[in-house]
Amino acid sequence: MNFPPVPPEARRELLALTEKVEGWLTVEEGELLYQLARACTGKGVIVEIGSFKGKSTIWLAKGAMAGAGVHVFAIDPHTGSPEHRHGEQQVWTYDQFVANLQRAGVHEIVTPVVATSAEAAERFDQPVELLFIDGDHRYEMVRQDFDLWFPRLVEGGYLLLHDTIRWEGPRRVAQESVYFSPQFRTVGFVHSITFAQKGALQGSFPVWHRRYLWLLHALYDRLSAIRVPPALKRTAKALFVRLQFRAR
Repeated sequence: MNFPPVPPEARRELLALTEKVEGWLTVEEGELLYQLARACTGKGVIVEIGSFKGKSTIWLAKGAMAGAGVHVFAIDPHTGSPEHRHGEQQVWTYDQFVANLQRAGVHEIVTPVVATSAEAAERFDQPVELLFIDGDHRYEMVRQDFDLWFPRLVEGGYLLLHDTIRWEGPRRVAQESVYFSPQFRTVGFVHSITFAQKGALQGSFPVWHRRYLWLLHALYDRLSAIRVPPALKRTAKALFVRLQFRAR
């Protein structure tokens, strides 16, 4: 994947905009969202499944605004995922989500869809050029999101699965339907995001390459669970990036 890096001034702006927005997204993952959203040409829209309070939505929207201005549909019931709900506690994140988008100046390019992924899929009729799945992390729900939305992804479009390390549901779907699938021509990962470009896999080399990438992914998953000094972890992350792209 050879997309231009996020410009320094845009990166500084996004870090300032998202620093206090609650969510689980590393800077490297945010940059990936920005790069892929900026690369969208308008063959389809951008769909995000699971927006929470808008941290990832802002990265996607700013990337889209820096590119062809492709619209972002942010799907979330805003009642929290199972790990956010405790007993009878009510969760409602929509108001904070909208406020964060307005503060970032991206509300006009984002359409919030207050619904579950399945409910939204029933009435959604547009092709998708970039699909970011980050909803309910239980295996059966990630599988459902993939099965409902992947057919809408255009040829050459990108699928992104968040939290494919240290979360069993996203990791299993990535292994079953991405790394060892002939439906993608390019596969890789940035921290916990597995990304893949839709397109037919040809030849025997890519199959072996996928196995190599899955091995790297599994090793990175193990490393992420080990407590090591931050400097060592940063060095290891950079090494995994180089190992991925050296094999391309």
